Amino acid sequence: MKRTPAPRTIPILTLLIAVSLLAVPALADGGAPSTIPHYFYGQIYNVDGSNAPAGSIIVASVAGNPFGMTTVTTAGQYGVNRTDGDAVKFAVWDPAMSPDDTIVFYIDGVRATESAIYESGGFTNLTLTASAALPKKQPGESTTRPVNATAGQPVTVDGGGASVNLTTKGDCQGETLVFTLFTQPPDDQAIPPGNDNIGRFAEITSSITNDNIQKVIVTLHYTDSDVAGIDENSIRVYWWSTANSTWVQLPGGVDTAANIAWGETDHFSTFALLGVTPQPAPTQRGGGGGSSGGVFITPTSNVTPTITGEETPTPVNATETSAATPAVTGGPTTATGAQATQGEPGAEAPGDLPMTAIAIVAGIVVIAAAGFLLLRQR
Repeated sequence: MKRTPAPRTIPILTLLIAVSLLAVPALADGGAPSTIPHYFYGQIYNVDGSNAPAGSIIVASVAGNPFGMTTVTTAGQYGVNRTDGDAVKFAVWDPAMSPDDTIVFYIDGVRATESAIYESGGFTNLTLTASAALPKKQPGESTTRPVNATAGQPVTVDGGGASVNLTTKGDCQGETLVFTLFTQPPDDQAIPPGNDNIGRFAEITSSITNDNIQKVIVTLHYTDSDVAGIDENSIRVYWWSTANSTWVQLPGGVDTAANIAWGETDHFSTFALLGVTPQPAPTQRGGGGGSSGGVFITPTSNVTPTITGEETPTPVNATETSAATPAVTGGPTTATGAQATQGEPGAEAPGDLPMTAIAIVAGIVVIAAAGFLLLRQR
């Protein structure tokens, strides 16, 4: 005789199936990122209105964090339009970003006059104009770092090939340090006689004003090949004095085992590692003797600085120190407003696919179990 399912069994099985069907899409969507990249493209100019050269590095910074970087491939243009196919787009995004974050742009370490507000999925035509003259030489690297410091407490900020140990007079929150590294003097500054260029230069700028800086210890890195033929113990950090148009040696020292040199100052500037080529020993001449040789430069004593403190993480919702400037299109003197439209979805965050698969499998198992129980009642 055919058995009829118990009256209470059918509603329970129906409920299980309904819950599983609703849970699958909900779980599958649970691993998706809450935001997606904001894409930018447009024209890019030097402060004098000339095209920024190919090779210029653009960094998009949010509260000092570098959340996007691209290199100019065609002078005067960056990024691509949505109609340009599979060309590389300039995407600005990080999981820590929040809607309405202010995005500040830097061109070869020089801040752009324009900024933008982050829109998840935005696709914005934004003209970028350097707020000061771009370096004459193109950098090899450029990045930004967040700074949060307590008055009188040193904080170390690492910019890759250069780092600083900074002590401020007052508290600083949400400030930005910009590190831009070169292999040649950025603006063709002449190397003084008697010194050797080892190919390590750094422009370091900050949103912190000089009157709030108590002390800065600048550390630059080098390689063994950089110092071939140079007296490594003579390497010191120099800064460029624009007032005197000369390199000025900073008090500091060198660690030849770690391949680093450091110098102490009270401001940010353009810095260089310079050394001295070993000079031949003086030769004695007949008839009273004498000596001959080149220029000898006595470096400052090799004093090891005391470096303490850790960099404080920047809050996720921190903003840069200035408000956003409306996006513009056209030439550097034309302000016609930004064109922001919804862009293509960004890539799913790592781990999305496994979460989706697990959710689907779980749903199938629940449905199969419900079907099995239903068959047993027949």
